[in-house]
Amino acid sequence: MKLSLIVLFVFFGCQLASAQTYVEVQDLTISLSEQTYAAPVKNQAVTGEQLSIGGEAFEKGIGVHSHSVIKINMNNGSHFSAKIGINDSKIDYESEVVKTIPLTDGKRVFYEVTSSKKQFIGVEGESGSVDQGTVIFKVIHNGEEIYSSGVMRRGDKAKEVNLDVKGGVLDLVVEDAGDGSSGDHAVWADPKIDYFEIAPVIIPGDFVSEKVEQKSDIKAALREKLMRLDPVELPIDQPSYDWLIDNSKAKAQVYRNGKDHLVLSNGLIARTFTLVPNLATIDYSNLMTGETLLRAVSSEGVLTLDGRSYDIGGLSPQPEYGYTLMKWTDQLTATNNSFQIQDFEVKEITDRLAWKRTRWAMNEKMPTGKEVVFTLSKNDILVKVHFALYDGIPTLSKWIEVINDSDLMVQLNSFKLEQLAVVEGENLVGTPDHWVTPNLHVQSDYAFGGMQQKTSQKTTYWEKDPRYTTQTNYPMNVPCLLEVKPPLGPETAIAVSDTLTTFRVWEMPMDSKEEERKGLFIRKMYRTISPWTTENPIFLHLTSTDPEVVKTAVDQCAEVGYEMIILSFGSGMDMEDESSDNYAKFSQLREYANAKGIELGGYSLLSSRWISEEVDVINPETGKRGGMIFGSSPCLSSEWGYEYFRKVKKFFEKTGMQVFENDGSYPGNVCASTSHAHHNGLGDSQWKQYAQIQGLYKWMRSKGIYMNVPDFYVNSGTNKTGIGYREVNWSLPRERHLMHGRLNIYDGLWDRTPSMCWTFVPLTQYHGGGAVATLEPLKDHLEDYENHMMQNYGSGVQACYRGARLYDAPETKKLVKEVVRWYKEYRHILNSDIIHLRRPSGKDWDGFLHANPTTKEKGLAMFFNPTDRDMEREIKLPLYYTGLTDVAKVREKEGDSRAYTLDRAYRIRLQVTIPANSYTWYVIE
Repeated sequence: MKLSLIVLFVFFGCQLASAQTYVEVQDLTISLSEQTYAAPVKNQAVTGEQLSIGGEAFEKGIGVHSHSVIKINMNNGSHFSAKIGINDSKIDYESEVVKTIPLTDGKRVFYEVTSSKKQFIGVEGESGSVDQGTVIFKVIHNGEEIYSSGVMRRGDKAKEVNLDVKGGVLDLVVEDAGDGSSGDHAVWADPKIDYFEIAPVIIPGDFVSEKVEQKSDIKAALREKLMRLDPVELPIDQPSYDWLIDNSKAKAQVYRNGKDHLVLSNGLIARTFTLVPNLATIDYSNLMTGETLLRAVSSEGVLTLDGRSYDIGGLSPQPEYGYTLMKWTDQLTATNNSFQIQDFEVKEITDRLAWKRTRWAMNEKMPTGKEVVFTLSKNDILVKVHFALYDGIPTLSKWIEVINDSDLMVQLNSFKLEQLAVVEGENLVGTPDHWVTPNLHVQSDYAFGGMQQKTSQKTTYWEKDPRYTTQTNYPMNVPCLLEVKPPLGPETAIAVSDTLTTFRVWEMPMDSKEEERKGLFIRKMYRTISPWTTENPIFLHLTSTDPEVVKTAVDQCAEVGYEMIILSFGSGMDMEDESSDNYAKFSQLREYANAKGIELGGYSLLSSRWISEEVDVINPETGKRGGMIFGSSPCLSSEWGYEYFRKVKKFFEKTGMQVFENDGSYPGNVCASTSHAHHNGLGDSQWKQYAQIQGLYKWMRSKGIYMNVPDFYVNSGTNKTGIGYREVNWSLPRERHLMHGRLNIYDGLWDRTPSMCWTFVPLTQYHGGGAVATLEPLKDHLEDYENHMMQNYGSGVQACYRGARLYDAPETKKLVKEVVRWYKEYRHILNSDIIHLRRPSGKDWDGFLHANPTTKEKGLAMFFNPTDRDMEREIKLPLYYTGLTDVAKVREKEGDSRAYTLDRAYRIRLQVTIPANSYTWYVIE
């Protein structure tokens, strides 16, 4: 017994020791701090200058201006340390870019203002300019002063602060030293707090909070407008249907509940807002399960303007953040310093970008539904919060417009598009390495750096909620606060009368944790919100731009039923060549191709190349290029970047080309340059580069240009991305290509539709491998060529058939033509979603099933045999998502149909024979 206690003591002692750590205060939410002028700044002086005290530079810290209070709930904090002083400064207050604004006390505030940036640089002193500044730093613990620096002046050396302070509330205070606050640009350098388990958090101060009161005329107008809506009783009933089978009843509507609540629902989900005493989300329901998504009442986001953070609406304080009693919502008050609701509007969803239809698509319609726009205001800044609820899918979209109606430019430092107190995904006493997050799919169109949504998403953050003090997890580490925000910035100026529009987020609650069903939810979402992704032309990746080679390839494509040619990398295409000869050459080739019914376009490399020291993105860690994604990469907001986009647009306008393959698309690189023409520095670099690339893709979508881009820009207008493969695998022997190809297809289509992806087939050598790795001569490898085509077309995934030709003999032509004919005959079902049957292993059969309750063929199953012997198997075929309920008519290939009765799990038992090293297919009707 004693030994057991000793073991437990040692174990928990080690656990306690490992839990002891520290937090850097500048990494906390410093925007919640209070100060009289401007706002606290992370890792810079309050004037935007580098941190420097008495000639000593610092990389980390907080720049403040007296009078300033950073109020910290220490939780399990035990020690505070920092260096302090007034920041050195080299600002020229006589510069032509310096502007002033008068205050009510007769003094002026100084700003450095350019066409794209506004930076606070000081407050006027007795001299008529900005003084040198004198301050006193104080540290107050639980109301008792425990440290005072005495008077500090600009130029003084930094002083060290080291204090043992356990728990309670710690105030970091900077006061002026009795000669006014001008020039009091103080710094808390390298501020750290040691803590055990529960980290300290910054909490709002109280001394300048502005109480929000809703005006009686606005309240009356909102209530009168609500009364025009149809009423609805809450809770709304669960749907009696499965929307994946029949979604015709899921229609978006806007209702009222009581006199103060607006409900946005389509029968699958519902979001309930209160408009009195301010706008807030009071419930968010997954009607498919009957469960609420929300623990607590939530605001509609946060804006940080000129360094100060403001809630967009919101109610507080709630007595408990683990759950909500609806009677509490009538007792809450508007959150202090928040934007206040003024009005709302209900309308039909409009197209979020222009889509010119020029080719076959599985879905040719843009989504329908209802949009609600809430208008809020504060200090002559208007905020329009948009919600779009779609017909037919359990998906809600949100975005925000920020409109500057003031008399001076404002700086949008950052924003949170959502800040929802969501029901936790799991509740554990201890802290695991990886938490289960709530069963809610969240993604935005601000995505880059990956071919899949999971690797490209940059805006979804599951954060801790320090208000939720009753959670089971003792350190309060449960990730249950959903914040949707950019990873950096935008740190962008909004000029007078201008508007900044955020990216869009889409939110989709799930009704299951089963992987296939969750994937089907997401795939149906893409088909609805980004229907251009359902375009799926058959194309050749041509390796030459020699006119005779191109014309021969066009002729072959027309003969066998292909629809498009992409002039591949290494073909000699250069869209940046502005010569008239270049334009004439490709215009003539495009005209020749179009005359044969073939679309023509080509390849251009963007980011994965080095340009020059002056053009490439600057690494913020080194101040030089290099060490970034792709090693180095051009900054899209440099003059070179703007020129690239101009040249590409001009190429398409001059040649009429119809396809764009943009390799090395913008991967999300930041840039610390302050000399590039079209961004100011690190803070706005990612936001403005993304705006460049998204603008190009949206323009191309409006022109009907098909886009292959190996990054996840599908919600910004592109059509297709790579399915995910290791390129050097195509240098392996041909038979291994087939297995790897099916593995890529099987793994790549869980949360993407077939038409969203491309795979690869090396007709000619690619990454080496020699003759055993290539299909040329095609007539000598017809079996491999057929197997490639059948597993690709059979999955609905188009491949980059890379080479100079599609056939080299009559028998080759016959094969290609027959496979293409087969694909086009079954095009609708082959472009329908995949039900995964068995992953390729090389040991037994593998396969997948297309299912669609709305098409003529309800299903089409593909079975593959990777072994050297014919294979007979009984396969349980799941037909639930075909929409069939009782009887299925099934035929092998074009044979006779046989009726099968579905069991209680909507399955049939199918006897199949799969030829060795080959395939077979079945149609379900």
